[in-house]
Amino acid sequence: MSENLLAISPINDDQVHLLTDLDVNVFTPKELDQKISPADITIMYGWKQDISSKLLDATNSKLKWIHAISAGVDYLPLATLTKRGIKLTNASGIHATSISQSVLAYILHFVRGLDIAREHQIKHQWEKNADTNPATISDYKYVVFGTGHIGQQIGRLLQTLGGHTIGVNTTGHPAEYFDETIALNKIDDRVWHADVIINIMPLTDDTHHFYDSDFFAHFENLFLFVNVGRGPSVDSKALVAALEDGHVSHAALDVFETEPLPDDSPFWSMKNMIVTPHNTGVIRHFKKAQLELFMPNLKQYLQDGSFKYNQVDLIKGY
Repeated sequence: MSENLLAISPINDDQVHLLTDLDVNVFTPKELDQKISPADITIMYGWKQDISSKLLDATNSKLKWIHAISAGVDYLPLATLTKRGIKLTNASGIHATSISQSVLAYILHFVRGLDIAREHQIKHQWEKNADTNPATISDYKYVVFGTGHIGQQIGRLLQTLGGHTIGVNTTGHPAEYFDETIALNKIDDRVWHADVIINIMPLTDDTHHFYDSDFFAHFENLFLFVNVGRGPSVDSKALVAALEDGHVSHAALDVFETEPLPDDSPFWSMKNMIVTPHNTGVIRHFKKAQLELFMPNLKQYLQDGSFKYNQVDLIKGY
């Protein structure tokens, strides 16, 4: 029996045959109700609230599998999927190279004093010794919250440049490219004495506002805080206060509690901040790369209903 796939995330025309050759019928959102009933879709590729809800709400829905094109899945109705027995996979790993390189760029920007150089450039000032504390990557200790694909790539880049890396994960289990690891519920002075904190954790009930005023108060002067995980993991007001009172010297954020970032957010005008519009994961030829990640799982699923990788634990949320 063939599968019916709804491509909410577009698939390149020259790649559609890869699916049809496997006896998978591919439909676009425009073809819903015209060429196929929402109830007859068995695989959803991507997610868009209005379209996806239509499939989930369809009487006698045959939907069995959703593939999210992001690593984080907190925006999906996980409880509903659990109740309905719908499987979920994500795109964990596809963004590892681009996000890790963006994080390295953030770090180098501040470590090498490019923020100071830019400020003097705008003023047409030649200040050769403006950076009074010139440093390199190897001068600092780095704590990465989240030791999955992205975390390990960040660890690899930092270790290559001589940085000391500490990873934080749920159990404290060892992870590649980390000199040390710590369990999330047992963080200690190794975290509080770090120079750079990088968040890549998924958003769950346990990680919502994990970075709050109590967290930042532990630091006498954290050099840099980076968030490329999920915006709501950070209490924005607490971070602003920490940046203003000196508990945190610099911050680089790609994700925010409210997106797009409101015009009146203080983050826009803070000189010790980098703001990027949730785009550190953007790469060229994204659709092609996404399908290449999806295809091995599709082939495995067609054989026995299982997946090679990236199946989400609907209870844990990642």
